[in-house]
Amino acid sequence: MRTKIPTLLFALMATACNMLPDGYTGASKKYDKNGNSIFHRVEGIEMSMGEISVDGEIEKPAKINLNQFYKREIFVKEAYPKGADSLNFIGAYRYRGYSLFDILNPFLLKKKNAEVFRPEIDVYVIIENDRGQKVAFSWGEIFHTNMPHQIIIATESAPVKPYKKEVEYPVSKEWKVVSGSDFFNHRTLENPVKITVKSFDKKEYSIVKGMKPTYSPKVDVFVGNEKQMEIEQVPQSDNNRRYRSNFYGMGMGYHDTPIFQGIELESAISSVTSILDESWHRSGLVCFVGVDGYRAVYSYSELFNRLDQLQAILSIPNNFDEVGYYRIYHPMIFWADYSVKGLMEIYIFKE
Repeated sequence: MRTKIPTLLFALMATACNMLPDGYTGASKKYDKNGNSIFHRVEGIEMSMGEISVDGEIEKPAKINLNQFYKREIFVKEAYPKGADSLNFIGAYRYRGYSLFDILNPFLLKKKNAEVFRPEIDVYVIIENDRGQKVAFSWGEIFHTNMPHQIIIATESAPVKPYKKEVEYPVSKEWKVVSGSDFFNHRTLENPVKITVKSFDKKEYSIVKGMKPTYSPKVDVFVGNEKQMEIEQVPQSDNNRRYRSNFYGMGMGYHDTPIFQGIELESAISSVTSILDESWHRSGLVCFVGVDGYRAVYSYSELFNRLDQLQAILSIPNNFDEVGYYRIYHPMIFWADYSVKGLMEIYIFKE
């Protein structure tokens, strides 16, 4: 007679799996409020949820079935700028919800420009809510960063309170997009309804494979189709920002380029960024283009609104006569492929 114990054990295991955190995804369980975590001493409040779809340059657009994903947690201090050196503090929060990494991972890319430019590094995402408001994220800060799963659609929130002072931080009732890697929460978006995946198409660039050297005598900076300034070559200096690197590419792996040194991007184009309003932190994007047509897209907030306050630099190679002059470099991008060399143009744009 065949025993039914294995079936019973399987059912118990399945039930347990639904109750416990998943080790692979890093999904969090419900923590005891009397434990060590200060982040979990206030019970979370469930937000009202709607439906959200994924569209754009992917193989199979569809509405998202969120039941297939585990939830993740991020901790955020929310504030808005108040003048140059102050801020309006909103509150500190624990958010629990669905990672944009997990949500978009099953939707395979189908780039419309793949025959011309195959790398996925010029891809970005626009998220829209039911009021027509939009926020923008680069594909790199979702999938190619050293710290993934920091952008979530939060479905539960709780204030993180100090223990010596009574505070009342407002708690959202609607689910929302939250970016844990941002300093100011410009990209918070309540009640998202649509995610659109796009590749850069604002301007055409000729692709010249194998160009040597990839050398450009200057870098033109555009906002939309209006040229704003030129960055001329400056000599390498000991006063420039310096980063050590494990430079690792998608195709060839490790590259022996241990040091990147150059001028801070924000300083180099401050005359441009200083005249752009806060809306650019919500939905702005920046395309860096090499003289050979190679390009990569970052979000504006990814560059200029970072919680870690690490600065992207225009790195000056020692052998610039062989590999070109400026190249964009940011230490929080995992892949070397985003470090466009022989930089010819910086194109700032919105959808």
